[in-house]
Amino acid sequence: MTYSRKTRATAAQSLARFICDLSYAQIPADAVRRCRELLLDQLGCQLIGASVPWNQPVYRFVKSTKNGGPARIVKYADQVPTDDAVLVNGTFAQGCELDDYYDQGGGHPGAATVPVILALSQQQTVSGQELITAMVAGYEAGWRIGRALLPELMRRGYHAQSTVGVFIAAAAAGKILRLDPEQMTHALAIAGSHSGGTMEYDQSGGEVKRLHNGMACCGGLRSALLAQIGLTGPPTIFEGERGILRVMSGNSNVEPIVKNLDAGNEDLALYHAAMKRFPVNASQHSPIELLDSLVREHNIEPRQVMKTTVELNEGILLHGGTIYQPKEVIEAQFSLRFSLALRFLTGNNDLQHYLDPAMWSDPAMLEIGRKIDLLADPTATGPRRFACRMTILLLDGCEMSGSLAAPKGSYKNPLAPGELQDKFYRLGRTVLDDERLASIVAAVERIENATNVAALSTLMTAA
Repeated sequence: MTYSRKTRATAAQSLARFICDLSYAQIPADAVRRCRELLLDQLGCQLIGASVPWNQPVYRFVKSTKNGGPARIVKYADQVPTDDAVLVNGTFAQGCELDDYYDQGGGHPGAATVPVILALSQQQTVSGQELITAMVAGYEAGWRIGRALLPELMRRGYHAQSTVGVFIAAAAAGKILRLDPEQMTHALAIAGSHSGGTMEYDQSGGEVKRLHNGMACCGGLRSALLAQIGLTGPPTIFEGERGILRVMSGNSNVEPIVKNLDAGNEDLALYHAAMKRFPVNASQHSPIELLDSLVREHNIEPRQVMKTTVELNEGILLHGGTIYQPKEVIEAQFSLRFSLALRFLTGNNDLQHYLDPAMWSDPAMLEIGRKIDLLADPTATGPRRFACRMTILLLDGCEMSGSLAAPKGSYKNPLAPGELQDKFYRLGRTVLDDERLASIVAAVERIENATNVAALSTLMTAA
């Protein structure tokens, strides 16, 4: 593939050049610290994801059809081919709705980078500094591509992680494989053929959503590996007449992808990743947090409430506002009414409630859900995508109102170190004992000094 100097670089070529040129030395110390936090958070998500029943079909599928290979499956320690390991571990990574997410655009970068990097570290030596650099590259690719696609992507029914996650994975894998800019361009272009997946699951259910990230990880890894050995793809995969921007969003605005594409940029995508406190879709965190604040501040009892009005991003109304009565776990985790009713009745949003079928049909839960009105807030876009306004009207006519620009967990409003470790231990104890978990925490705390991060994968197994 040869281009004249007069030919303007495509978005894929520009992004590929950035990924290839990125070095650990260019990453600020604060970004390295944030990367460690996001890494630990994602490892905890994989452990809880490996323990829940709805992810087991993917594990059983690989276990029954593949064996022998360099990469280990989290919890179980089965050694399988690398792409099969990322299919399973990638499914675990996002399979409990506790993984990180972007404050703008769409997608879950930790879930699409860490399983791929760790799988590759078991077939070649990967240092801690390489791991961090590959994470930064993957986070950057997803944040930029997601902002170019959303919100129209979701209006058309595409799942952001299926669509964007494959590029995140391809960028991270390509960085670990040390692809050159031409190969990296092809890796991104090939990834475009893996990009897709709809959100019909949030309308009528189906646990296939759990697999979407595993598919993205697998597709991104394969894209990078195929590019490495010579497969080519269209360099106009983003802005072309049949590129993903036009096909999936109806426009070809590449500015969000290429603007300020510089390793010295102080607004790294890593700073736009937020961690979750509740096992639900990211769009529900602000409403849950705001409701919790109003209930505590005004000592509101459920029996006092006549109506609760919630104003939030228009896309969220379709993504989590259509389910009144869940019939399976995925529906419970995506039903905003269910999550708010839980907060009213139980005072928390612990995972156990989402797993309990009795809660899905509980008359008191359904009654509260019927009293919740969800409205579109036209100002909740861009940096305010997860903003929320709420008014609680009581039977005696009193009203309590509040607003929240973004939920806790972002870079600017982070989880405290104790909260982060507490979350990791709570999730990890579903698989490992505290001694093993402490070893993982210690390894992550000094990850940039590691000459080989493959030991992390061994620590993540119960064998």
